[in-house]
Amino acid sequence: RTTDEVVFEEYRFASLARAAAPQFVAAAGEAFAEPECVLVVDAGHAFTHVVPYRGRRQVAAGVRRVDVGGRMLTNYLKETVSFRYWDMTDETYLMGDAKEQCCFVSRDFGRDLEEARAGRGGLEYVLPDLATRRRGHVRAPGDAAVADAQVLPLRNERFAVPEALFHPSDVGLDQGGLHAAVACAVAACDEALRPVLCANIVLAGGTAALPGLRDRLEREVQALVPHKVRIAAAADPARCAWRGACAMAARPDAAAAGWRVSRAQYEEMGPDRTIAHFAALA
Repeated sequence: RTTDEVVFEEYRFASLARAAAPQFVAAAGEAFAEPECVLVVDAGHAFTHVVPYRGRRQVAAGVRRVDVGGRMLTNYLKETVSFRYWDMTDETYLMGDAKEQCCFVSRDFGRDLEEARAGRGGLEYVLPDLATRRRGHVRAPGDAAVADAQVLPLRNERFAVPEALFHPSDVGLDQGGLHAAVACAVAACDEALRPVLCANIVLAGGTAALPGLRDRLEREVQALVPHKVRIAAAADPARCAWRGACAMAARPDAAAAGWRVSRAQYEEMGPDRTIAHFAALA
């Protein structure tokens, strides 16, 4: 209600469309073959949501949530390196940057763990000195050492931290992983819809940018469902919902389809009926 009042009464916008990020991802219609029937995996900052859509409408029975997102992974990495190397307790932004530059989702956890134990596959993340370097960077093998630089070595943390997406018990959550949530979401939908959803899964959200996530998720989900699984990663996954919102706003039939509420409608209906209107679209 407060959002509607600010948008229409303070900023005087002409119209408003309000929806969850997965709905905008579905509206973007990118990365999958059948935009009218899609399973959106939105790996965002706070949570990861799995939301099936049929005819651009949410299938409520199939919605699932995993309480692991980018923030959880950043905090997990921060705690791990604070215990092993440097105290990074108050460096959330810096550890988020290290996660984006260094972490990946393992395709074979056991093999990567053996590689790390043998001293292979590690990276050195050079911390910024805030005088000449405002951002940390990865020192590639063979690069000359920077004088007086503080270096954070990252070895098995690179893939052990993102593993929480598939094993939330690693961070103390009594939940199934992302692959289990996808399989449960598909199973909760109509039987005729399941093979279409399995073939049209799109991965979006900032956490979806982790290298290896798409391949690992596809393999894990395929082991749980009898249908052919196809997962596509959205181009620039962190901004996919924004692009979907722009595409929805540009549709000439958006107002007629009820996606938008105009200021005139808001002034006529009032904020309470506007909220009810958007709730009916969910």
